[in-house]
Amino acid sequence: MAVGAAIVAARHLAEAAAREALVGEAVDTRAPEFRHYLVRRLGLRREECVMILYFTGEGLFIAEDFYSGGQRGEAAIPLRRTVRRAFDLDARRLVLAHNHPSGSALPSETDIAATAHLRSVVEALEIGLDDHCIVAGNVVASMRAMGFI
Repeated sequence: MAVGAAIVAARHLAEAAAREALVGEAVDTRAPEFRHYLVRRLGLRREECVMILYFTGEGLFIAEDFYSGGQRGEAAIPLRRTVRRAFDLDARRLVLAHNHPSGSALPSETDIAATAHLRSVVEALEIGLDDHCIVAGNVVASMRAMGFI
């Protein structure tokens, strides 16, 4: 196995192990362990990526979806796919996370507008949006803590 392939395989294994540690556990999005998980998944990516994390009404982690390939300065929230998946999983709460390769964890106007739109759609369907976390390097900013949710 080539060194590059081994590194990629090791990275995938580490991500799967970290995700497995979340399954069935109550997750506090303010907890250092959760934030560390987001940094590992998003912090060093060169393109903007979006993660949607799905939870039960009690806050137990069910699953996550990961979308990459956005432009350097934008990451689209797959709204229809997110709603469909939430219904398929019977998820009652969501956390949205994405990265800013620019290094600034502050939300852009586009981030704020997209979050408000997602929130209005999912809450009309009785699904809560717990937070939208922005990851820039080792920093995780919470849009809930900033008052945007």
